[in-house]
Amino acid sequence: MYIDKGVLVSRIKNAAQTYSQYLVGKTYMFVYGDKLIEVIFKIESFLHLTGVSSTLYPKDFYKKAKRKQLKQSEIGFDSKHPADFADIKTQQLDKLYELTIKDILLVDNVITMTATFAVGLTNLSIVLCCGKNTDKNGNVINDCYVPYSFRVEEIDNGKFGDIFEVDYVFCKPTTQNKYSEMTYGNADNLKNLSEEIKQKLDEDILKED
Repeated sequence: MYIDKGVLVSRIKNAAQTYSQYLVGKTYMFVYGDKLIEVIFKIESFLHLTGVSSTLYPKDFYKKAKRKQLKQSEIGFDSKHPADFADIKTQQLDKLYELTIKDILLVDNVITMTATFAVGLTNLSIVLCCGKNTDKNGNVINDCYVPYSFRVEEIDNGKFGDIFEVDYVFCKPTTQNKYSEMTYGNADNLKNLSEEIKQKLDEDILKED
């Protein structure tokens, strides 16, 4: 199957713009019932989500893509990064941010062909697979999750554990203590949130209720 690297690079550059605008440097809290997970979007995660391999360091890859300086010679394919998967992923990557602003589902124990992930966020056509936030030595940094993989597929019932409807999504700069923006959910029902969740929200959000 022939894959035009020029087309892929163009898609990656465009996706880097939306990743920069909506995701990088931010932490999102996904609330389902009385439970929550927090997902940090890092610069380093972007390369993994494109489906391509590269000799560039992840941070450099993202920076070059964002500046629209990424070259065809700087992306590649191998057994872990097949060209057809990269082609499919890059067609949808610029829509990844929509998982933070629209009706989605949360599933646990997501099983893919190459790994099992603790959590998946999905709109039933794309799936963001997440794992614990760890340092380079594999030590868990905190209770937050980070994106590890991006799948463009419907999830087979036998490939995940429980499934939950996400009720709210909140956003904050990762360096900020409390969530200052609600990107999805019904503001009229914020009063019904658990105290644990309310403690994570900026007072201005609760005043809007």
